[in-house]
Formats: sequence, C-alpha cells, structure tokens
Amino acid sequence: MAKRKGHAFSYVGLVVAVMTLFFGVFLVSSLSATERLSLEDAIAEALASNQDIQVARGEQEISSNNVNIGNAGLLPKIDLVGSMNYQDNEESSSFGLDEFTTTSVTLQANYTLFDGLGNVYTFKKLKSAGKLGRFQARNSIEGVILEVSEAFYNFANATEQVIVAEEALAISGDRLKRARLRAEYGQANTLEVLSASVDVNADSVSWKEAVLDMDNANRKLNLLLNRPVNTPLSIEREVSFEENLSEDIVLQGAKQSFSAYLIARESVKQAEYELGIKRSDFFPELGVQVGYGFSNTETGFDTGTDDLSGGFSAALTLDFNLFNGFQTSINSQNARIELQNKKFLEQKSLNELEKQVADTWQEYLNNLDILEFQKKNLETAELNFRRSKELYVLGQLTTTAFREAQLNLIDARKSIASAGYDAKILELKLKRFAGTLVTEEDAVGVDSR
Repeated sequence: MAKRKGHAFSYVGLVVAVMTLFFGVFLVSSLSATERLSLEDAIAEALASNQDIQVARGEQEISSNNVNIGNAGLLPKIDLVGSMNYQDNEESSSFGLDEFTTTSVTLQANYTLFDGLGNVYTFKKLKSAGKLGRFQARNSIEGVILEVSEAFYNFANATEQVIVAEEALAISGDRLKRARLRAEYGQANTLEVLSASVDVNADSVSWKEAVLDMDNANRKLNLLLNRPVNTPLSIEREVSFEENLSEDIVLQGAKQSFSAYLIARESVKQAEYELGIKRSDFFPELGVQVGYGFSNTETGFDTGTDDLSGGFSAALTLDFNLFNGFQTSINSQNARIELQNKKFLEQKSLNELEKQVADTWQEYLNNLDILEFQKKNLETAELNFRRSKELYVLGQLTTTAFREAQLNLIDARKSIASAGYDAKILELKLKRFAGTLVTEEDAVGVDSR
C-alpha cells in the first residue's frame, strides 16, 4: 500500500513538472512568435491610429480654419439682391398705373471702414484662438501618448511578473517532487509533502493572476493602438534612463513648451483682445455701400425683363450709438475683470507647474534610488536562495526556511521590475513637462498662420 502511494506521489510530481515546463515554453514561444514592439514604435502607431488623437487633430484643424480675415469682418460683403413687387392701387401711382409689377436685380457691396478697430481685435483674437486650439490639441495628444507609454510599461511589468511567477511555480514544483520522492523512501513525513503541495497551489494561483494581469495589460495597449484587442504583443522590456536630464532643464522647457501652461498664457491674450473688441463699441462705425442694379416696371402682373434700366449707387453710412442702457460700459467693465481673472489663473498655472515639476523630479530621483537598492537586494536574495537550496537538498534546512528564501527571491525580482518601469514612467512625465515627449510636428503638424 505504501509503495502504491509512493508511485502516486511520483506521478503527480511529474505532471506538475511537465505542466510548468509546458506553460513556460508556451509563453516564451508565443511572445517570440510576434514582432517585438518598442516604445517608439508604439508611440508612432498611436500617433497614426489612435482615435482620440485623430479627434484632437480634427479640433485643431477646425480652430485653424477659423483664422480668416473674413470671419473678422475685414473683407467686404457682396450680395446679389432680386425682388418682384406687385401692387394693385385704387388710385394711380407715380407711374400712372393702377396695377403694375416692379422687378429689380441689384449687385451690392458693403464694407466697414472703421468700427473702433473692433474687426482688427477680432482677427487677432481668431489668430490667438488658432494657437489655443493647437495647444489644446497638443495637450490632448501628449496625454494619450503618456497613457500609451504607461500601458506599454504596465504590460512589460505584467510580463515580467508572469516570468517570475513561472519561476516560483517551477521551484515549488521541484520541491514537491523532491518531497514526494523522499516520502517514498521514508526520508520525509506527510506533513512536508502537504506543505509543499500547499505552496505549489499558492504559486499556481499567483501565476494565474499574473497571466490575467498580463492579458488585461495586453488588451489595454492594443486598444490604445487601435488594434484588435486580443492581438498578441511582444515588446522590448529593457529600459534605459536619460543622463542629461535635470530639474532646471525640465522647468525651463516647461515654461516654454508645456501645453497646459501655454493654454493658460494664451487665454490672457484672448481676454486682452476681447477687451479691445468691447471698447470698440464706444466708437462710431463708418461704412461704405456701393451697388449696381437693374429695374423694370410692367402693367399688371408681368415679370418681363425686356426693358431693364440700370443704375449705379454709392453711399457712406455712419452708425453711432448714443445710449443703449449702459450695455457698452458694462460689457467693457466685465471684459476688464475677465482679463484680470485670466492673469490670476496664468500665475496660478505657473505656480502649479513649478510644483508639479518639483514633485515629479523628486519622485523620479527617489525611484532611481529605490531601483539601486532593489538591485543590491536582488543580489543578496539570489545568493541566499542558492545557499538555502544547497542546504535544503542536503536535508540541512527546513522547508519553512527554504520557502522563506524562495519568497524573498521572488519579491526581490518583482520589486526590481516594478521599480524600473515606475522610474521610466516618471521620466516620461518629466519629458512631457519639458515638451520633448513628442514633437509638435508629430503631434499636430506645423501651422504657419
């Protein structure tokens, strides 16, 4: 009976080992079968395919199209006006007719010569709105690119966690196999086998959870790249860090290029031009109107155009409001207050930017230090595990102590992977502040207007 039980233990241990090997080979072969994607490739693909980026570019194009002197009233307005007027009078009209139809066609042009420079300020505001639209589009696109980068490194981290979980499962499977062999030959008791079985089950659960996280991260990255969500991905998991990055360089670049701050700064210009538009209402509006038309009058209801007579007309118009219930004055005061508010918000945005750069920089340095600590910790954990395994194989170390050494090694490998990717994501945030995460040409293109 004991012999049959020992054979059962050996069979189960062999199955565990084979399953562990199969999962490892399957994962490696699946990852190597697909093209390895770099972060630069992922960013380029997102710039070309991501829907949010396409929408942002469309909004930016709309704001650019609105930058036109015609929208500011700096071009003449030309109309073709036609009319047909039928009258049936009880008394004869000036034409000597009781019933007649007048047909007229006129081509007329209207142009504002002066309106207190309101149209000039309107055009300046349109140009500012074009810049504002470009900044807003870039801000949205940079946010998407940062999201893609985070998803990329989250997937890289999840892949590393699967590899570590597989290694832990393989170690526990080997330990269970040894425990069963030793029990078969009477060198270990049932408690040692049960303890090893519990650890294998725990590591199997951890492996399943790691695979689930990796699959979710894979789908998230595919979604951002506008790929079918279940497309298998293989990415370059190695990271390197910028050597010439400094807080002063980042802050200086942020003041010149960080789109969120540029939006606040451009909003001040928008308010300045709006104040100029409101103040223009205090001035008279001088315009000119010219036209050339044809008209014809026929007896009865007749729209004949055989005998049209033409004529040229021109006129100067002056419109000066004397009183409108203080609306002009109130609008001007409100525009001045709005300008002051925009200046306050610009200063607030600058203060927040300086804080965000300082916080992110300090967190970045802290993560780099943690990464170095984790490297040293990993070396110690690997050395401790190798020695613990040697003693365990010789029967000079308890299963509890061996398991503790194993868990220390697994935790160290998980931590070093997470620390490296966390530091890289922070570095990308700093590059976004500095305006170097993605070039403006790649983001929204060059607009000369």
